[in-house]
Amino acid sequence: MRRRVDPHAQEEPGDRAAPSPAVERDDLLKGLGMPDVSTSHSAPAHPYADLGTTKKVLLVATTFTSYMLFAVAWNWGDMYVTSLGFSASRTAVMTNAITLAQVVGSIVAANVIVQLGTRKAYTLAGALIVFGGLVSLTQAFPLVFFIRFVMGLGGALMVVMGSAIAAKVLTGRDLQIANGIGSVAFNTGLAVAITFGVRFSGRPTIAVVIAATLSIILLVTWLVVSKLVLKPEQAQEAAVDHSYTMADGFKEWFNWVFALAYTGLLSYYIVAFTFMDPSTIRWVIYAGIVGALSGTVVSARVEDRLKPVIVVWSALAQVIAAASVLALAGHRLEVLIGVILGFVIFFPMPFFVQTAFIRPGVTPRQIAVTFSIFWAVSYAGSVFIIQIFAWIADATGGLIPGSNVPVSVAPMIFIVIAEASFLIGTFFIWRWFKAQNAFSEEITA
Repeated sequence: MRRRVDPHAQEEPGDRAAPSPAVERDDLLKGLGMPDVSTSHSAPAHPYADLGTTKKVLLVATTFTSYMLFAVAWNWGDMYVTSLGFSASRTAVMTNAITLAQVVGSIVAANVIVQLGTRKAYTLAGALIVFGGLVSLTQAFPLVFFIRFVMGLGGALMVVMGSAIAAKVLTGRDLQIANGIGSVAFNTGLAVAITFGVRFSGRPTIAVVIAATLSIILLVTWLVVSKLVLKPEQAQEAAVDHSYTMADGFKEWFNWVFALAYTGLLSYYIVAFTFMDPSTIRWVIYAGIVGALSGTVVSARVEDRLKPVIVVWSALAQVIAAASVLALAGHRLEVLIGVILGFVIFFPMPFFVQTAFIRPGVTPRQIAVTFSIFWAVSYAGSVFIIQIFAWIADATGGLIPGSNVPVSVAPMIFIVIAEASFLIGTFFIWRWFKAQNAFSEEITA
């Protein structure tokens, strides 16, 4: 099969000192965990080309475990919030504190890295997560919200910076492996939290303190490992391309559909590990780890023209599985359906993300704007969806005492309907690619 050549991957005359758009695009792909889709091009020696395997493993293990512990802190913090006896609406506000922080963190992460440098920026992110442990010292609603927001901001910064660090230090197969491992860090953390959290069901304060303590240990580990691995950063003047602005991005149909499609799925997943029965959701999370890794491997070997189609069929499977989990609650097949749901939620995500990169004539600047809009809109939208879910729960009986599970099935029906936005959005994206005749050259043998 002949590989398509990006017409934008050419150097401008008289500008040979600057990297070509193809090189910039490859850097963006690497930073987001995507495979290298460019043709071969010459490049200067990588500054970390001589880095030993042991140091690479230490770096990846440290960033993976740090973000994994953020998921643990989030989940065990939810346990603590549940113990305070808040209503469904107030519990949702506590979850949305972290979700709002994700919006802010996604927007400011790049500037934080520029201002502080990679090592200090990641250290700040780790410190903010540790700060989340202070929630165990208060029961006041405003303070709990503030502490959770700060912790969420740390997590948002950490996930962005983790990808940036991997792209900076690693190349080729090492980078793909690191990104594949990093993609399951949050799910692994949830799996750990749910598996061991039952031991602290009556002592959530201890769970929060343990999570914070482990995060402190990883923060110290990061300071040591980063000093050992990362080279001193040189002050550089970054040339910023303003030819395509956020305002331009918000005018593009694709960016809105891309972000809104993910909003429903993101909302469903957050609701799942916050408001659903942990005995079922843990299987969703376990299977999600397998699904994400499988999707990463398979997507690197699938032709671009098939990727939008795979996402649509997976999205349909998601809706069916989500509805089945709801319909078969308490049934002996509930766990099996939960496993299927977890797999089909995460398997298509690498394919879905890559649809932003395979648009005809897309430029590096457009890709950057697309993902800024993507994270901001999807997280902001999920705040409203989760809050509506909570209002419905409160209006139909509230939560089962001692848990976060709604009494009524009504809010669960709502969130399954909201999840269907992923199917609707990805279907429109697939139709858009067909209308653009985007893969005609790829089909040509």
